[in-house]
Amino acid sequence: MDDKKTNGLTNLNDIKPDYKPEKTKKEKHGKSKSEVIYTEKREAWESGIKVLDKMDVIIPAKLLFVFDKIAGKVHNDEFSIVTNIKEKDDATLILSEEYYIPKQKVANTSIEYLPDEYSFNTVIHRHPNGMNNFSSTDRNYINQNFELSILYTKEDGFVNGVYNLKLDHYLVQIPVEIYIDYGLEEIDISNIERETFLSTFNRGKSDKWHNKREGSFDIFSDSLDKSESKLFPEETFDYSMMREMMLDEINSEIQNLEHRVTNIEDSMFHGSYSLVPGENQF
Repeated sequence: MDDKKTNGLTNLNDIKPDYKPEKTKKEKHGKSKSEVIYTEKREAWESGIKVLDKMDVIIPAKLLFVFDKIAGKVHNDEFSIVTNIKEKDDATLILSEEYYIPKQKVANTSIEYLPDEYSFNTVIHRHPNGMNNFSSTDRNYINQNFELSILYTKEDGFVNGVYNLKLDHYLVQIPVEIYIDYGLEEIDISNIERETFLSTFNRGKSDKWHNKREGSFDIFSDSLDKSESKLFPEETFDYSMMREMMLDEINSEIQNLEHRVTNIEDSMFHGSYSLVPGENQF
């Protein structure tokens, strides 16, 4: 038997073509026929094909508040609620604010669903803090029984999820990216300006500071360059004078404290200091 044949099948590598390929002809636009065919194939592959690698899930803030409230009541125990997908398109799911708490027995690391009647397509259940991934029990008994399954922790809120896409007799599980809808539109804050340290300080400075600053500028007003007005306020600020002012105030406070201590010592020495509140003059 010929080694090039096995079970009556011919080795395709041994078959030689009976024709000779024609030389590639150039078209008027300068591209060969093979280049045109390759370009058409490439454009066909790139036209309108979408890859669904995740689903965006928008959850109303009400459900987040509900979960935070329940988590505060059941302490560290797990629990779950069910809700529905209100709207959806090719890549986005929007959940309803309506929810139902099914009958369940809970513990720190488990949920046992009790016989109950409800019809919802989304389940959200709690995990302990730090456990942001589904367990094997979740994957085998919870996730596959709902169209959408979301995971929540008290510390981080909604942390994970999976969307079940039906394909014939199979479920294709697609990861989700979660967004919270607080019901607020984009807020325009263009009318709010942040006050600088310089303007705050100038507004609260004393008359003494006014006199010193104004006097210094009056003395040297002839030598000031007109271009200085174009500088930022911080660039023309006299920080040495500000330091002197602050030191003056600190020294004044120290002197007042020393005076009060001296009065107290004198009063105690001469017996005129009273332990009754309000009877001393200092």
